Parts: sequence; C-alpha cells; structure tokens
Amino acid sequence: MDKNSDLNLKRSRRKKNSEKKKKSSIKLFFKWVGIAFLILFFAAVGAIGGKVLAIIKNTPPISQEALTSQAQSSVVYAKDENGNWQRVAILHGADNRLWVPIEKIPKNLQNAFVAIEDQRFYKNKLGIDPKRIIGALIADIMAGGKPVEGASTITQQLVKNTMLSSEKTITRKIQEMVLAWRLEQIYSKQQILEAYLNTIYLGGPNVNAYGVQAASLAYFGKDVSQLDLAECAMIAGITKNPSRYSPYADLEAATERQHLVLKKMLEQGYITKEEYEKAISEKLVFKKTNFTTYEHKYFIDQVINDVADALSQHLNISHDEAIKKIYNGGLRIYSTMDLQIQKTMEEAFKNPKLFPPDIKDRSGNTRIVQGAMVVMDWKTGEVKGIVGGRETEETKGKTRIFNYATQGGRPAGSSIKPLTVYGPALEKGYTAATVVDDVPVFYKQWNWEPHNYESGKYRGLMTFREALTYSENVPAARIVVEMIGLHTAAEYGKKFGLTVTKDVASSPAALALGAGGAVTPLQEAAAYGAIANGGVYTTPITFTKVTDSKGKVILENKPSQHMVLTPQNAYILTSMMQDVVKYGTGTNARLPNMPVAGKTGTNESYNDAWFTGFTPYYVGSVWMGTGENIPMIYGGRGVVGGSYPAMLWRTVMAEIHKSLPYKDFERPPGIISVTVCKDSGELPTDLCHQDLRGDRTYTEIFAEGTQPTTYCTVHVLAKINSQNGKLATEFTPPDLVKEAVFIDPPGRTPEQNAVALDGKYVVPKDYDDTPPPAQPPSGEVLPPENTQNPPSQPPNEIQQPPGNTPPNNGGNNGTTQNPPQNNNNNTSSNPLEKIFPPKNSKP
Repeated sequence: MDKNSDLNLKRSRRKKNSEKKKKSSIKLFFKWVGIAFLILFFAAVGAIGGKVLAIIKNTPPISQEALTSQAQSSVVYAKDENGNWQRVAILHGADNRLWVPIEKIPKNLQNAFVAIEDQRFYKNKLGIDPKRIIGALIADIMAGGKPVEGASTITQQLVKNTMLSSEKTITRKIQEMVLAWRLEQIYSKQQILEAYLNTIYLGGPNVNAYGVQAASLAYFGKDVSQLDLAECAMIAGITKNPSRYSPYADLEAATERQHLVLKKMLEQGYITKEEYEKAISEKLVFKKTNFTTYEHKYFIDQVINDVADALSQHLNISHDEAIKKIYNGGLRIYSTMDLQIQKTMEEAFKNPKLFPPDIKDRSGNTRIVQGAMVVMDWKTGEVKGIVGGRETEETKGKTRIFNYATQGGRPAGSSIKPLTVYGPALEKGYTAATVVDDVPVFYKQWNWEPHNYESGKYRGLMTFREALTYSENVPAARIVVEMIGLHTAAEYGKKFGLTVTKDVASSPAALALGAGGAVTPLQEAAAYGAIANGGVYTTPITFTKVTDSKGKVILENKPSQHMVLTPQNAYILTSMMQDVVKYGTGTNARLPNMPVAGKTGTNESYNDAWFTGFTPYYVGSVWMGTGENIPMIYGGRGVVGGSYPAMLWRTVMAEIHKSLPYKDFERPPGIISVTVCKDSGELPTDLCHQDLRGDRTYTEIFAEGTQPTTYCTVHVLAKINSQNGKLATEFTPPDLVKEAVFIDPPGRTPEQNAVALDGKYVVPKDYDDTPPPAQPPSGEVLPPENTQNPPSQPPNEIQQPPGNTPPNNGGNNGTTQNPPQNNNNNTSSNPLEKIFPPKNSKP
C-alpha cells in the first residue's frame, strides 16, 4: 500500500470518527430532548390529570330531586256528566312541564327519541358513547373544525338539563360525563328515559313545552298516550333545534326532520316498511292548546285561591309561596266542578234576554249590568258551578279578573231575611203562625222608620209566613227590634257564614232588610244550603284533594259543619220559603218538576237584585247589578229580585233538574199540623170563621211543643148600627142593631189603624150617635122601663169569646196547607155592607 493510500485511509477514518462523534452528539441531544419532552409531557399529563381529578372530585352528587322535581305545571281536574275526571286547566310558571310515567308514553315515541338521539342507548352502560365521540370528532374535522354532529347520549342530555348549567366549558363537559356514568350505575334505562322525556325542551316560537306531554298538547291537542307513529316522529324531531324544527316555526323543515326520524326507526328495526310508508304519507293535523288561559276561569281562579290558602296553612308558607308551588310544583288538583252544570250556567250568562238592558252611569257612559251565580250541592258543600261575571271586551282572554260570585260582596236586600230574621225567630220559640202587625213604626234610637216595598201600603196583622211570602219590610224590622233583638240577629248571621261587621251588627236596617253589609253569592248559597240541609251549615269547598305528580296526597279537603237551626225549624222555614215561590215575590223561579224554596232580595235604591233558592238537590244564588251603586231603573220601574234574577235562576236550574227524579223536601220527626187563626196565631174560636172577610183559619205546621194552646182573642163580637157602622147603644133603632165579628189588634193606635189595609175590619171605637126617640104626644104614658134618663156612657156591646171553651169550628187538622190569603178586596167604604146591605139595596 503506498503512502497516498494510507493517508487517504487515515483521513477516511478520521472523517468517520468525526461523523460518528457528530452523530453521537446529535443522538445524545435528541435523547435529552426526548427525555425532556417526556418529562414535560408527563408533567403536563400530571397537571391535567390533577385538574381532571379535581373536577371529578368537585362534581356534584346525583340528585334524584333534581331529576324528578323540575319545575312542573299543575293540572286542575273536574268531573263530566258521566262522572269521569277531565283536565280543565294547566297552570304553569316559566316552564310548562307535565310529568307522565313511562307506561303512558307510547313505545313509538320512546323509540323515536332513541333512534334519532342515541341509537346505542340500550346497549351502552357507560353513560357516554366513545364510538359516537370519535365519529363526531372526525365529522367536525372534515367540516373544517365546525361542530356538525353532537356526541351527547340521552343520559348526558338528561344530566345537562337537570343537574348542570348549559355553559360550554371543559369542566361542565367532564362533570357531565362523570354524572352520566354514575347515573347509569344507579338507575335503569326506563327510569333514565322517563326522566329525559319529561324534562327535554320541545317548544318553539310562542310555544312553552317541556317534556312530551306538554308537547303533545301544544302541537296536537291530545294526551301523549294518544299519539300515533307519525306524530311521535314529529315531536322527536324537534329535539335537535326547537326554534327550527318546531312545526310552528318551519313546517317544511320539521317535516324533513320527521322523515329522518322515521328513516332511522326503520333502519334500526323499530318499525316495518309498511308502518314507515304509512307514517310518511300521513297528513298531520295540528291543534294547539292554549296554556296561557283556560275555560271556566271564574271557577278555576277560585280553586287556585282556595288551594293556595290551604297550602299556606298546611305547609306554613306564605300565600305567594303557595301560588308559586301551584304553578311550578306539578300538583294535581281535583275540583268540585260539575262540567255540565258549569257549562249550563255559562250558556245562560251569554243570553242577554236574562239580564236587564245596559244602563247609563252618572257620566252618561253605557254600562253592562253584571251578574254572578253559584250552584252548590248543599248535602256535601261541594260547589258545582261558579260564574263571576258577564264577559265584556275588557275581560276577554283574561284569567285573573274580578269575581262577583266570591269577591267583594254586595248588600243582600230582603234575601237576608231568612237568615237574620225568620230563622233566628223560629229558634227563639216563635212560629210560622206568630202574628206581627204591619203598621207604621218609628224607632227613635236609630231615627229610623222602615217602609215596605210598596211605600205607604201596610197590610196590618200578618203571620210570619205571610210576611216572608210577600217580603214586607215593617214586620221584619219589628221582629228584629222588638222580638229577637239585634244581637241575636247578628249572631245567627255569623252562624250562617255571613260577614257581620260591627256596623252591620248595630244596624237594624242592615240586619232586618239587608240594607248594608256585603254578601257574596257563594256566602248566600252556603247559608241557604244550611236551611236545606236540616239546619246544618256546611263550609263550601271548591276542591276535594291535591296530590303531587306521582299521586301522593298532599291535601284532603273535607268541609266543616255546625248546627244553626234545629231540623224542625229548618223544615218550617223551608216551607215558608216555598210559599215565597208559590204565591209571593219569587213566582218567576218556579220549576215544573221540582219543589223550590227561595227568597228574593232588592236593594232600596235598585242597585242590587238577588234571588237565592234551593231544591231537594241543589242550592243556587244569583246576584245582578253594576257593582258600583248605579240604580237599575228603566222607565220609572226598578229591577227587583223576583224579575231577572229569578228568571236566570229558573233557566239554569230547570236545565240542571230536567233529568232528576222528583222528590220533596224531607220532613223530620217532631212536626205537627194545627189549625190556627191567621189574625192571632192562636187556636181559633167560632168568631174566626165569621170574620167579615171570610174564614180566617188555616192549617200551619209547628215544631212539636211550640203549637198554640190558647184561643184567639183578636176576633171579637160587637153590636153595631148596620147603617153607620158604629157601636150600637140603647138608642140605636132595634131594626138597625146587628151583631158582627171584628178584629181588635192589640196595641194599635188610631193613626196606625187609619193606614192599615185591615183597618176597616177593626172593631169601631165610636158609639152610635143616633138621637133618642121623640117624646110621645101629650097624654101618652111612657113604659116604666123608659122613664129613666139614658146613661151618660153607652153600654159596652163588644163581646169576647170564652177563652176556656173549645169552639165548634170544624177546623181541618190534616197536613194540607192552604196558601196564604189576602182577602182585603172589599172596596166598600162600609165593611158591614158585605153582610148587612142597606135597606134600599137589593137582597
């Protein structure tokens, strides 16, 4: 080997060694860089892992309450004519959500959501779907980094909707995955799916719907259990983007989405090809349920108020908190409303012929005459119907409006008389036959002179039965002031459920005539219901129970009761009130197939008019007025309770009772019938049959032990001059002296007698002033008995019947009652002409 070759070899070796050293340095560099990277990587992983562990550690625990106690709408139910519960109102706050168990959700709807939202839902037990996450990541990368496909499972969506916020952060996403995994370990797939389908948002423009039940009502107006396949697919398709895929937002886009859902269901084997084709071709009919209002608003508003009061007391929370619970607590409220009765009442209120015409107020503005009515089952206290006003332009579409049936109250007029006058009087021992004198009276203590409806007309002696039948005011005033007292009247008003203020309790006009105070139709219906119910007052109720969405009872509403009248007095008062409808001021309320007891009421200024009455089945109260003290006067005549209110009452009640079997009011034991004199209320004598007006006896019913035991002293026999009607004296020509029967009202003054309609039948106070016969011609001798001077005072020719001898009156002691009679039809100025015609008249 030559020198050059050796040199080249050495150079080559040095170069290789140099290259070796260089490569070794580079390798070493990368080695250390790699080590450093690994150190940094694991440090980062450690840091991230620590952060992830911290996030996991801070993940909130699974909350069953959060899953199932989302803000839920409450539902009000009422019974239809067949006795079946029907939903009549949905009450919701910010979220309209109605929870339904999975058993009531159609299988097609369940499968539709699974097919479009999470096809591996039943197979995957992790709560997350790794395969779907990778697929979504690839799809997003291929779309240029834009999120085009979601990766959340149904379980993740449930967690996000119920337990976490919607913020898009790594922390929330990690916690969502953790909670989804935990959820899958605790609950079954059916439980998870039930919670998901009841919480997911399915609304859209102007649609507030959370969960499939609210969505079913919002889009198809039907219960979720009634949805068909095509409808199920439409609702499931909304989930991806409610603002776009709601059929109310974009029907075309919603239909495309529906078809996609059906295609997925077909591909995954949930439906057959035939079912798919049928659903694709089905033309959907949308029927929107209005969740912002409801029908039967007056009744339902009262139910809401009553439930809030009960919840407030039961849970010791404020009224406002109770209202929030009603609108967000998923309650099921079972009302006492009878849908058929309620609809009958509402239809009647739409008939303008049953109301007075519109009227001008003091400013000349036209005002509608308002009205209100309550119908109640007096046996149970359950209110069956409430109408609190007539609809006007101002009230259309509103739910919370003034309810004249239950709010405020108006003066009751004479409809208060059974409650504060005649009912208490019977309890105090007076009877339907007790007589009160209808003549002018003045009470100095109150500077008050009561007047009858027909001003200036006074009937004179009247039984309680007659006074109530014809609604005379003076007798009612005298009963309260002179017989039972204001305190008793006020106390019974309270027992009957009326609001009796201090001012009312001290006012005879308010207690006797209803000329003050405030009464609602609901209060008056309940009060009259106590009379129908044998004297037992039952608190009116508008709901029977409240449950949560799962059916657990929260409230049971049972009415309270207390005794106001004895059964016997309640029955007697009912009988008296039947006469009001048969013969008196309430004849417009008669029913063709059912007995009716009731009472009219009219405000003195015609601002208010009432009729309240009851049958053996129901009690109803009607009020009419403007509510603002505007007199209902037309052509000089005012509206009275026996006119429009009684006609409206009859219209409603005739429809309610048309299919009910006839029955009478139940007669309790301890009721007896006795014939009495209607001018004294006592047992009759022969004179009671010989009254100038005819027989004055009738058969009355009494609580056993209260019947009269003494005989009439009001009817008297007197000798009079048949020509001038004055008491006969010894100078009255014998051929003019006649005996006649009169009445002698105790305590009546001449002034009172002068205006009383029975005043012409009162025994005369003046003696005959016929001059003595002329002296005989000279030479004639007077009979010995006439030689004495005439007495300075004529002898008393008035004879009282013996009080201890039963008369032979032939009275009827049976049970048939005669209607109250008013035989004041003698127009002659001399009442005796009815029996003793003048000599120059024809016989």
